[in-house]
Amino acid sequence: MEMYSKYDVERLMDKSISYLHSRKGKYSGYQECSVIYRNKSSSYFNNIMRSGRRGGNGIMATYIKDNNGDPRCPINNRLDGLFFSCNMDFETGEPSKDSPFGERRLRIDAYEMLFLDDYRMYFSDFYCFNSNKRGHYVNIVVTTPGSEADDFCKQHLVAISRKKNPFIHCRQGSKTVRKSCGVRVEIFFTDDVNIKELLGEELATFEDCQCTGYSKPNGLPKNLNCPHCNLEESDDSDTESCSDSDDSNSVPSYQYSPQNSWSWR
Repeated sequence: MEMYSKYDVERLMDKSISYLHSRKGKYSGYQECSVIYRNKSSSYFNNIMRSGRRGGNGIMATYIKDNNGDPRCPINNRLDGLFFSCNMDFETGEPSKDSPFGERRLRIDAYEMLFLDDYRMYFSDFYCFNSNKRGHYVNIVVTTPGSEADDFCKQHLVAISRKKNPFIHCRQGSKTVRKSCGVRVEIFFTDDVNIKELLGEELATFEDCQCTGYSKPNGLPKNLNCPHCNLEESDDSDTESCSDSDDSNSVPSYQYSPQNSWSWR
């Protein structure tokens, strides 16, 4: 399937911002995000932490992005990375105890991981799933400047300011990371992650979580009939629209203005 043009990705991001502006109540603001986390099976992490030729020696290596989300997303089957979530329970301010991806969770300090070094951020996708009560998702790609992944993203995605964007940001002079309450934000990190080093510096921890299902090997398809997250309306009326439950760069980037408008930096 032909991937979106950069202009299409920009239009999709505009739809996500319009969607956020329509959110009410507890879904209209931001919440603190002290950690980002990755849920996988115990065997996945055990293999990474194993020493020797058959182990990962503590290095969590990137791998190719699957087809989860919009089928025309430019990074599908083209970019290597690792997905992290930054979504917190509204009541506890902590990650949910449940996970469909595995019973083991790696937690990493959000500021140290995303904002301490000179990374770049790009908007890549906005989607929901058929009959999914978890609401809408936004995917943000994080790259190292000058890397192959960064070159790809500059060509195909829309750069966003790390200090001022409506999805996840950390204001200048602060170490407090905040994420939108209106969508579920997923981070696609395009560098290998040295878990052993992060554990030694006390910037990461492991914990157990409740595995409540399973994920599909090639990802879940997007709800192509949702009016909020599709660029064109589908003629197929069999699928219902998703309803949400209670539950400085060298490339141009979007940033938030005091008047709640968006403009190029």
